[in-house]
Amino acid sequence: MLYIMNKLKMLAMMSLNIILSSSGCDKERNESSDDKLTLEKVAYNGNELRIDGYYQYYVYVDSEPYKVAPFFLYRNGVILECTLFGLDKILEMEEEFRNGSYAINAAKYKYDWGIFQINGTQIKYEKWVPTNGPFPAVTYEGVILNDTTFVITKYYRIKDIDKKAPTEVSWEYHFKQFSSKPDSTNRFIP
Repeated sequence: MLYIMNKLKMLAMMSLNIILSSSGCDKERNESSDDKLTLEKVAYNGNELRIDGYYQYYVYVDSEPYKVAPFFLYRNGVILECTLFGLDKILEMEEEFRNGSYAINAAKYKYDWGIFQINGTQIKYEKWVPTNGPFPAVTYEGVILNDTTFVITKYYRIKDIDKKAPTEVSWEYHFKQFSSKPDSTNRFIP
């Protein structure tokens, strides 16, 4: 029964993510009504997590990787998280990073960017989530297991924290060294 419930929850999450991702690409959006990020951007000078590549998180459906979320950390406190559907897409993404074409695409999508902070073994990041309306800013918190692995344990919208409890999750990110890391310069986070 637990297996079926987990599968249903996963399918619902993926369906919502597809809807949100596709609706967030509306070029006629009014960005000024999006939530503001509340985390302070601070330089990351630590060594709790490696930053010479990216972290990978996979969503599995029937034991097969369905969704891949490459996650870049930068010394200036910025993150870039890309959502790709299909394991083969990560190889395409890596090639786009190598040849520079991804930077052109990433510049368009506000919801790929965010800010992170590390305090000891705790990681926290905040980024926009694509929706039909204004983009909400969502905060994610987790624990660092070692310099190549961290687990996000909960997420919430700051505006809703007084009204509802954070959503508990267990998303494990693993490091992959990658020398063609894209630049963190973007128009959304100064």
